Amino acid sequence: MSTLLSIKNLNVDIFSEKSILPVINNVNIDLKEGEVLGIVGESGCGKSMLASAVMGLLSPPAKVTNGEILFENEDLVKLSQKELQNIRGSKISMIFQEPMTSLNPLMKCGRQIEEVLFTHEKLGRGELRKKAIHAISEVGIGRAVDVYNDIPSRLSGGMRQRIMIAMALICNPRLLICDEPTTALDVTIQAQILKLIKEIQNKKKTSVIFISHDMGVISKMADRVAVMYAGQIVEIAGANEIFTNPKHPYTIGLLRAIPDMNTGTKALHDIRGSVPMLDALPNGCLFSPRCDIAIKKCFKERPKLKGDKHCTRCFVVNDKESYE
Repeated sequence: MSTLLSIKNLNVDIFSEKSILPVINNVNIDLKEGEVLGIVGESGCGKSMLASAVMGLLSPPAKVTNGEILFENEDLVKLSQKELQNIRGSKISMIFQEPMTSLNPLMKCGRQIEEVLFTHEKLGRGELRKKAIHAISEVGIGRAVDVYNDIPSRLSGGMRQRIMIAMALICNPRLLICDEPTTALDVTIQAQILKLIKEIQNKKKTSVIFISHDMGVISKMADRVAVMYAGQIVEIAGANEIFTNPKHPYTIGLLRAIPDMNTGTKALHDIRGSVPMLDALPNGCLFSPRCDIAIKKCFKERPKLKGDKHCTRCFVVNDKESYE
């Protein structure tokens, strides 16, 4: 499979009056055609900012300060907003976290889908309506014509998210970014939406970046997984490798935090501390204050991401493997 998206040495900073805050720090990711890449980490790790950078949706004071985002061998960072507008929705689409705040509450769902299509394909009114209704039915909504004429507030959360998926896929994009698309939904509806996204991805062979804080969700969706912490990729490997042979202590902590139905009344595992504030990052490894295996070196120096197919950003892990 050829590479569709290549993120190289990407830095995103937030500029304030007093300082420059690093949100994304030297991120490198390749995404193959038809591949699903899961990006996982706690809130505040930079997952959504990375997605916004790819979509060209960063707004001041956030700005890409270094690196490239190559999509179909074209650097998105160098494109104007008009050029990006031609790509967004047609070649790259995004499903957002909360559909109610992403949809226009006063506009019929069908018209909102048509707007996306009309931006990129100047079709007649009848053809737009036909394609919008087909898109609604394609995401598993039985009464497509009725929903076409409904406004978002009349629909359930799961139905609204299905409309968002229809909007994202109406132009058959090559890349779909899912930014925690099931966070606001209950468990039953969440499972339905995940199944729908997976079925559509398999059918259309769309490349997907799937963002979540939930390792359980990532395990169901991803072919490969990148673990983010404080704006850095700390581990990246095939999904099976991440879940059966995790190496970075942060990844191990996230996996241990997944609830087990057999634990009964035992206390759930957690990772002590919290993600550091951008204006108070540790001098050494960004995870060192929360790490159970940190050594002196970890508090003084920043480790590099090392490895071939399974890459890890950890002195302890990489030094151990170099001697084996």
